[in-house]
Amino acid sequence: MKKCVLVAMVLAFVAESFAQDGRVLVAYFSKGGNTEKVAQEIAAETGGTLARIFAREPYPAEKQANMERAKDEYRLGARPEIECEAADVSGYDVVFIGYPLWCGHAPAPVLTFLEAHDFSGKTVVPFVTYGGSPFARGTEEVRKSAPNAAFGKTIAVRASRVPQCAGKVRSAARNAVDDARK
Repeated sequence: MKKCVLVAMVLAFVAESFAQDGRVLVAYFSKGGNTEKVAQEIAAETGGTLARIFAREPYPAEKQANMERAKDEYRLGARPEIECEAADVSGYDVVFIGYPLWCGHAPAPVLTFLEAHDFSGKTVVPFVTYGGSPFARGTEEVRKSAPNAAFGKTIAVRASRVPQCAGKVRSAARNAVDDARK
């Protein structure tokens, strides 16, 4: 019992020290909830501010129609209008950006968010939930959409493993913040 209390106190101290800096943003786009769960773990570990990215025009509930829209947006280079509580990223040093991988690509609302901000002097850490697609392409699109950012190592979580990922995600988030502050 004492060991659990000590671990909880250490985690609370680490999260509080990050939160006092007020410098970690966890922005994410999530349709099915997996990416949101990962974002919550990252925010809990880092004391970061959560900011969900919404497409102003919601995506279809039906999977095939959703994927068709995502493919069309990618093919056309579309940047749909979004809503996000993080209208200004200037107060943050580290920005985690999360998204599900759709047909091997980052969803267009994520790219809209990145292209709307200046990430000069900031570290961007992508985190991706995926099913079967390789995630390298989606990460490359994110890098191109924030050309002035330094990038941390991508945190990738297979969608089927999200319920078991808390330890891995928290460790990766802590390492990403530590690396960014060096």
